[in-house]
Amino acid sequence: MVRINGETKLIGFLGSTYRTSKMYVLYNAAIDVLGLNYVYVPFVVRDLAKAVDGIRHLGIAAAGVTIPYKLSIIPFLDELDDDAKQVGAVAAVVNRDGKLIGGTTDGKGALKALQEKTGVSGKNITLIGAGGAARAIGFSLQQAGGKLTILNRIEEIDMAESLAKALGCPWGDLSGLESSVSQADIVIQTTPVGMANTPLAGKSIVPPELLNKRQTVMDIVTNPRKTPLLQEAENRGCQVVYGERMLLWQGVYKFKLFTGVEPPVEAMERAMERTRH
Repeated sequence: MVRINGETKLIGFLGSTYRTSKMYVLYNAAIDVLGLNYVYVPFVVRDLAKAVDGIRHLGIAAAGVTIPYKLSIIPFLDELDDDAKQVGAVAAVVNRDGKLIGGTTDGKGALKALQEKTGVSGKNITLIGAGGAARAIGFSLQQAGGKLTILNRIEEIDMAESLAKALGCPWGDLSGLESSVSQADIVIQTTPVGMANTPLAGKSIVPPELLNKRQTVMDIVTNPRKTPLLQEAENRGCQVVYGERMLLWQGVYKFKLFTGVEPPVEAMERAMERTRH
């Protein structure tokens, strides 16, 4: 049970999904189990520069960051940790006495979720999308020995090229889906396609006929839990990895960043299960 007093530390959430995020349940359950004097709340961002300044000057302890701010928040921070520096994207901000430090746990979370179902080393992986989450995931997969191909829509092909050059891997636009996915052991979808309550709801970026039962398919979209892509993948006998598993594990890693305390993983898993109902 949350008890607010003069010592309560605030952790905020910045991003377009602030109304539907599952992280409030996840983090506040962990905070409650550990008896910490923190609370995790949504922030409605109208001006990013002023919002970041607010974190600094209001003494807010930390903030989670998601789309569309993972890249655009960087110029307003004082420093990036090694992971965020390498990736060039931020998913967490920690306030250390007025000094704002950006970090990222997306890659580690995605890798952990994937490794619950399949190995990564030596596998051919098609990574669809090249935004902040895709960058973090790409670096983690490469470090784990995955062989990547980056594909992105033609309007943002420069992002795919930039990421691919950083990783030293092939890249292209979505016209390359057929050749890349047909050879892939693992397919990872990182764009908003299929996300509920958006113009992209009910859609899949991967034609179902490209999928086969020897593949593992992961979609980082969490609402709905079973996206059109994952439904098609399941229909074709693929092993599927739900976006909520990445959400859970990156949340576990981020909790340690936010509080300095080891997270109660089982309590966070139970909280994640409650969000489905």
